[in-house]
Amino acid sequence: MEGDQLSSPLAGHHHSIDIDIAAEAKSSDAVDGEAGRKWLRKLTSATVNKAVMRDLIARTPMLWYLAERSGTILRPRTRRAAGAEALHAVRAVAIGPFHRGDRGLPFPDDAKLPFMRYLQDQCGLDVDAYVAALSAERDRLRDEFADDDADAGTDKALLDDEEKFLQMLLLDSCFVLVVSMMLSKTGVGEDADSAARAASINREYFILHMAVAQHAEQIKLDMLLLENQVPFAAVKLLVASCGRLKLRHSVEEVVLGCFEDICPKRACLARDAAGAEFHHVLHLFHWSRVPANKYCILSTPLKLLKIKKESERLFPCSVELRHSAVWFRQAAASTCQGDLDMSFWSRPASPVAVMSIPCFHVHEYSAAVLYNMLAFEMRFHWAHGACVTTHVARMEGLVRCPQDATFLRRRGVLSATRLTDAELVYFFRELGAQTVGARLPDEFGEMVDAVACHRRRRVSWWCGGFVLHFFPSPWVAVSLLAAAAIFVVPSMLQTVYTMLGYIKSTAS
Repeated sequence: MEGDQLSSPLAGHHHSIDIDIAAEAKSSDAVDGEAGRKWLRKLTSATVNKAVMRDLIARTPMLWYLAERSGTILRPRTRRAAGAEALHAVRAVAIGPFHRGDRGLPFPDDAKLPFMRYLQDQCGLDVDAYVAALSAERDRLRDEFADDDADAGTDKALLDDEEKFLQMLLLDSCFVLVVSMMLSKTGVGEDADSAARAASINREYFILHMAVAQHAEQIKLDMLLLENQVPFAAVKLLVASCGRLKLRHSVEEVVLGCFEDICPKRACLARDAAGAEFHHVLHLFHWSRVPANKYCILSTPLKLLKIKKESERLFPCSVELRHSAVWFRQAAASTCQGDLDMSFWSRPASPVAVMSIPCFHVHEYSAAVLYNMLAFEMRFHWAHGACVTTHVARMEGLVRCPQDATFLRRRGVLSATRLTDAELVYFFRELGAQTVGARLPDEFGEMVDAVACHRRRRVSWWCGGFVLHFFPSPWVAVSLLAAAAIFVVPSMLQTVYTMLGYIKSTAS
């Protein structure tokens, strides 16, 4: 018992010593293990994982688009291509960082101050609250800008300087909002008449309105340049910071109202954009012009895998299609989804096929608008489709010589009052050069296959050749009908009168 009493504290002491030794041994093993498990820290490193993922994306063609930077307002590569510089040049106003150094513009930075002042006086803009909201979203808004040019030091300095960056967003978003309210065909206030009367006696607003009206066309085109944008989230924050601004419609519909007279015409209405997020004005314009749920690129189109040669991706020209009994007609508004949609109809039982095309209007500004829509799709087609790219690729094939342009003009599917037929060919050839190597959606491959299948039928070639040989012009058919009416109808009437006379004489 006593021995047990003596041994108890000793046993307890030894037990505590054993614990300390175990803890020290565990600590020593941990130090050695930490040094020996550097490979584990390396494997779990976020930097290493990011590099591995980037390399995996680079080696997987199906994932190439994931390597793109998040910026949606950028200076596209086509800007530095030969002959494309003028199509990306601003005319009246620099929005964003990339054209800030341009000289001689009607609306430099100091000319944008009255637009901010107008929102303060007329719409109750709280500048401090708006700048605070911009500052809170600075990183997200900053990520909207990107530049392919590594030497763009001036642009990077402006984006990295918080004060200059916030000042740029403040001035540019005020300019975009006020100009949109001035030029929009959509009502912007609950009481437009009273607002107009109040504005009419405001000398500052009158000056701004006249200055904008003088350069309205140039400003609208500048707002559609890919590199001349301000994040649309900044404009929406601006509307929320104007306490007395009551918009009858959404800000998206007000902005789209500025471009009602710009071709291509709308395919989607702004009220259908509920819940959608737009990166900038060009993104909103592009969304409103392309058909909904069409021309998307979700993977490598299977149809395009069959198209091996570069020549096979081109449509046959309109003259060649006429020889294979393909009739062209202008698409009705009820059957197409905007100016950039196209359909092809062919049945095995019919030797004739029909290609339905909306009237494509070519104006002086069309090259700049289409180039920037193409540049937007080239960079972000995985998210926003390739409708414009598809339409340009098809039109490039259809219009390959002046005879094609002449024929399509007569059919009402091509309109260009200021361009000759040869200039139209050059116009589509230059646009088509931007689509070489582009990924195109399933709709393009399906139509190429349908046209090729129709042209392989001998009966179609016979029917097309017969019509072109005997009825080269609609006037030939009209002449034949007139001749038939002149010679056949009198003979038929004479026969009828003779029969009626015989019947009458028999009855009597």
